[in-house]
Amino acid sequence: MYTSQDNLKELEPQNSNVRGVHGDTTQEDPLDLIIKSFNERWFQGWDLTPEEQRVKFVTLAQSIQAHPDFKDKYSENQDSQNREIAFRKIFDEVMAKQRKSELDLYRLISKDDAFKTAMQDTLKRMIRP
Repeated sequence: MYTSQDNLKELEPQNSNVRGVHGDTTQEDPLDLIIKSFNERWFQGWDLTPEEQRVKFVTLAQSIQAHPDFKDKYSENQDSQNREIAFRKIFDEVMAKQRKSELDLYRLISKDDAFKTAMQDTLKRMIRP
Protein backbone atom coordinates (compact mmCIF):
# COMPACT_ATOMS: atom_id res chain seq x y z
CA MET A 1 0.00 0.00 0.00
CA TYR A 2 1.36 3.41 -1.00
CA THR A 3 0.88 6.42 1.26
CA SER A 4 1.81 10.05 0.75
CA GLN A 5 4.22 9.64 3.69
CA ASP A 6 6.35 7.19 1.68
CA ASN A 7 7.30 9.83 -0.88
CA LEU A 8 8.11 12.67 1.52
CA LYS A 9 11.55 14.11 1.41
CA GLU A 10 13.04 17.32 2.61
CA LEU A 11 13.02 20.08 0.01
CA GLU A 12 15.81 22.58 -0.24
CA PRO A 13 14.61 26.15 -0.57
CA GLN A 14 15.24 27.80 -3.92
CA ASN A 15 17.23 30.55 -2.25
CA SER A 16 19.05 29.40 0.84
CA ASN A 17 19.88 32.99 1.86
CA VAL A 18 17.61 34.57 4.39
CA ARG A 19 15.72 37.52 2.94
CA GLY A 20 18.08 40.47 2.67
CA VAL A 21 21.27 38.48 3.21
CA HIS A 22 23.40 38.28 0.12
CA GLY A 23 26.61 36.67 1.25
CA ASP A 24 28.79 39.78 1.54
CA THR A 25 28.65 40.87 5.15
CA THR A 26 31.18 43.68 4.85
CA GLN A 27 29.69 47.13 5.03
CA GLU A 28 31.32 50.10 3.40
CA ASP A 29 31.66 53.36 5.25
CA PRO A 30 29.00 55.79 3.93
CA LEU A 31 31.71 58.42 3.51
CA ASP A 32 33.71 56.02 1.34
CA LEU A 33 30.63 55.41 -0.81
CA ILE A 34 30.03 59.15 -1.26
CA ILE A 35 33.64 59.79 -2.23
CA LYS A 36 33.77 56.73 -4.49
CA SER A 37 30.68 57.90 -6.34
CA PHE A 38 32.17 61.35 -6.82
CA ASN A 39 35.54 59.99 -7.91
CA GLU A 40 34.04 57.61 -10.44
CA ARG A 41 32.31 60.54 -12.12
CA TRP A 42 34.96 63.25 -11.84
CA PHE A 43 38.42 61.93 -11.02
CA GLN A 44 39.14 59.06 -13.39
CA GLY A 45 42.69 60.33 -13.90
CA TRP A 46 43.33 61.93 -10.51
CA ASP A 47 46.82 61.09 -9.30
CA LEU A 48 45.86 60.72 -5.64
CA THR A 49 45.28 57.53 -3.74
CA PRO A 50 41.76 56.88 -2.41
CA GLU A 51 43.00 57.74 1.09
CA GLU A 52 44.45 61.06 -0.13
CA GLN A 53 41.15 61.85 -1.86
CA ARG A 54 39.27 61.03 1.34
CA VAL A 55 41.57 63.34 3.32
CA LYS A 56 40.86 66.19 0.87
CA PHE A 57 37.10 65.78 1.21
CA VAL A 58 37.23 65.45 4.99
CA THR A 59 39.47 68.53 5.25
CA LEU A 60 37.11 70.58 3.08
CA ALA A 61 34.07 69.38 5.02
CA GLN A 62 35.74 70.30 8.32
CA SER A 63 36.69 73.73 6.97
CA ILE A 64 33.10 74.32 5.89
CA GLN A 65 31.79 73.25 9.29
CA ALA A 66 34.32 75.54 11.03
CA HIS A 67 33.22 78.58 8.98
CA PRO A 68 31.70 81.25 11.25
CA ASP A 69 28.43 81.31 9.26
CA PHE A 70 27.99 77.54 9.05
CA LYS A 71 25.81 77.02 12.11
CA ASP A 72 23.49 80.04 11.85
CA LYS A 73 23.19 80.39 8.10
CA TYR A 74 23.42 76.75 7.02
CA SER A 75 22.97 73.95 9.54
CA GLU A 76 20.26 75.63 11.64
CA ASN A 77 18.59 77.52 8.79
CA GLN A 78 15.09 76.21 8.06
CA ASP A 79 14.72 78.08 4.76
CA SER A 80 16.10 75.71 2.10
CA GLN A 81 16.67 78.47 -0.48
CA ASN A 82 18.66 80.61 1.95
CA ARG A 83 20.50 77.50 3.15
CA GLU A 84 21.62 76.76 -0.39
CA ILE A 85 22.79 80.35 -0.92
CA ALA A 86 24.68 80.25 2.40
CA PHE A 87 26.33 76.94 1.53
CA ARG A 88 27.57 78.23 -1.83
CA LYS A 89 28.98 81.36 -0.18
CA ILE A 90 30.70 79.36 2.57
CA PHE A 91 32.07 76.90 0.00
CA ASP A 92 33.46 79.72 -2.16
CA GLU A 93 35.11 81.38 0.85
CA VAL A 94 36.66 78.10 2.04
CA MET A 95 37.99 77.33 -1.44
CA ALA A 96 39.37 80.87 -1.84
CA LYS A 97 41.30 80.46 1.43
CA GLN A 98 42.64 77.07 0.36
CA ARG A 99 43.41 77.89 -3.25
CA LYS A 100 47.16 77.99 -2.67
CA SER A 101 47.30 74.57 -1.06
CA GLU A 102 44.62 73.12 -3.34
CA LEU A 103 45.52 74.88 -6.57
CA ASP A 104 44.60 72.01 -8.92
CA LEU A 105 41.27 71.50 -7.23
CA TYR A 106 40.60 75.26 -7.16
CA ARG A 107 41.29 75.46 -10.92
CA LEU A 108 38.85 72.64 -11.63
CA ILE A 109 36.16 74.30 -9.54
CA SER A 110 36.65 77.71 -11.11
CA LYS A 111 36.67 76.38 -14.70
CA ASP A 112 33.86 73.84 -14.58
CA ASP A 113 30.46 74.74 -13.09
CA ALA A 114 29.25 71.13 -13.29
CA PHE A 115 32.31 69.98 -11.35
CA LYS A 116 31.78 72.73 -8.76
CA THR A 117 28.13 71.74 -8.31
CA ALA A 118 29.08 68.07 -7.96
CA MET A 119 31.76 68.95 -5.39
CA GLN A 120 29.27 71.05 -3.42
CA ASP A 121 26.62 68.32 -3.53
CA THR A 122 29.15 65.75 -2.34
CA LEU A 123 30.27 67.93 0.55
CA LYS A 124 26.66 68.64 1.54
CA ARG A 125 26.02 64.89 1.72
CA MET A 126 29.07 64.55 3.96
CA ILE A 127 28.04 67.30 6.40
CA ARG A 128 24.30 66.71 6.32
CA PRO A 129 22.93 68.05 9.61
